[in-house]
Amino acid sequence: MKLSVNRNIIWCDLFVNRLSQLGVRYACISPGSRSTSLTLAFASNKMIKVFPIVDERSSAFFALGLAKKSNTPVAVVTTSGTAVAELYPAIIEAFYTRVPLIICTADRPVELRNRGANQTINQHNIYKNHIRSFIDAGLPELNKLSSIKKIAEEAIHVSCFSDRGPVHINFPFKKPFEPKSYTDQINLNKIEKVFTHSAFEIKPPVQSAIDYESLSRKIAAIERGLIIVGHNNYGKEFTDQVLNLSKKTGYPIFADGSSSFRFIDHSNNNLIDNLTAMVGTPEFQRHYDPGIIIQFGGAPTSNIILDFFKSSKAEKFLVHEFGDRNDPSLTAKAVLRTDPVHFCSSILNNLLIENRDSCWLIDLQVMNRFSEKLKKKLIFESGFPFEGRIINEIINAMPAKSNLTISNSLPIRDTDFFASGNNKLIKIFTNRGASGIDGVNSTALGIAAGSKEKNYLLIGDLAFYHDLNGLHNAFKYRIPLTVILINNGGGGIFESLPISAYGDVYRKNFSTPLNINFKNLVKAYDGNYYKINSWKSLREKVILSSRNLKLNVLEIQTDARKSKLQRQKYWNTVSKRIVRFINETKS
Repeated sequence: MKLSVNRNIIWCDLFVNRLSQLGVRYACISPGSRSTSLTLAFASNKMIKVFPIVDERSSAFFALGLAKKSNTPVAVVTTSGTAVAELYPAIIEAFYTRVPLIICTADRPVELRNRGANQTINQHNIYKNHIRSFIDAGLPELNKLSSIKKIAEEAIHVSCFSDRGPVHINFPFKKPFEPKSYTDQINLNKIEKVFTHSAFEIKPPVQSAIDYESLSRKIAAIERGLIIVGHNNYGKEFTDQVLNLSKKTGYPIFADGSSSFRFIDHSNNNLIDNLTAMVGTPEFQRHYDPGIIIQFGGAPTSNIILDFFKSSKAEKFLVHEFGDRNDPSLTAKAVLRTDPVHFCSSILNNLLIENRDSCWLIDLQVMNRFSEKLKKKLIFESGFPFEGRIINEIINAMPAKSNLTISNSLPIRDTDFFASGNNKLIKIFTNRGASGIDGVNSTALGIAAGSKEKNYLLIGDLAFYHDLNGLHNAFKYRIPLTVILINNGGGGIFESLPISAYGDVYRKNFSTPLNINFKNLVKAYDGNYYKINSWKSLREKVILSSRNLKLNVLEIQTDARKSKLQRQKYWNTVSKRIVRFINETKS
């Protein structure tokens, strides 16, 4: 029996069906004519939840958030032309943070490129500097249906397993695109055969050959060690193994502000969350330079830690399952391409020492405690609206196990500087791959759309403004999200840089205040708006907003210059106390 079919439709149906069989559960789609067949295929698949999003840039960042939260590959569909370029910022972020996105771009046939055809650009490997794999699907052909299944399998294999991250598939199509515009006839049994579920072989990524016995002997011989946990998406098993490694070696753990590790159970005294304040004096590095540093995940957020890392004479080992060299200092001895959980368990199995309680660890614990005490005095008790206090106020008011997305620029740095560890198991999300301020609203909403937990976003005024289009997703899909909006009148981070001393040049070209009425913008997206005028008000509105199942924006107007001076006062005070402690201890 033969059926009349549209070759574009059956081609795309087969592709999407195979993706759903292999675990794709979300797709973000922007409207367009050339992508009609792809859109219909995703929309008709009952295993995939589709989010139609008008703005392609927002769509890609929304998909990024969904993929971060679900830890599954998310498809992004767009039509041909400049729409393809709009996806690029989110693809760059996904590339550097190894988030699995399956980018599906519709295209004209190759012969129409550079011929003046409408809405046609050269899309061939357009993301080549920031993509894990590019595949040209070719024009649909009924005698090559198995090839589109293999393309779907290759996309999943690369994006999730062999080289995790974004994959780009370019789909050229000729008209017609709609299901009832038939182009061919095909035997029914051939369709049934090609749509049958088939086996899928997973090949794990290549691992480094590591001499764990030798490395374990080295660790056993070096008392002064440090473990750094940067931004990552590792789970509970990793957390438990790193804590065990720290306990046995006596190496303290510094959890970067971009890592959820800072908000695990803090009954473990090996967690040092004030290292950014402690290393700010030359005396600290002179007397407390470690002999070995083991870094998991991304590079540290703050320049203070990066400078400490660079200046350290320690042997430095980067542990990363794909071998990424997250080392801006270029001083790491080796990148160990292996699963972090496997690394920790292998070291522990070969480490022939008892749990080490050293003077090195005790001294760092003491310095961490008095740094925390000074922080509570100078930061936690500072007057409203000091920027550095905001992160702890909102974390203390948030329910346990909530999700918190932190924007780049000052919010992530203040989190790294001042967020105190606690036991609330807050899950931190950031876009620290390329550290841009674009698409943060959309990323946070994508995370929230895939969550059962409460969701919060800490963001500055420029980043919030940069992705206003993303707020439409909160309105359209009724996504609950509480946004803590720090309005410091533009590029407040530049207050901390030398350019701030350059008068009019700084004020006109770097500070860039927006002078926008954010209340009206939030109302336009049917959100709740709150102007915060005290710490009490902030705590109350964070708690209240968690009960409102919609967009909530809490705006805090701050003074970037005053906040800069308050930060400096804290660092100077801690530095003096560190020097005094060192002089007392070493005399």
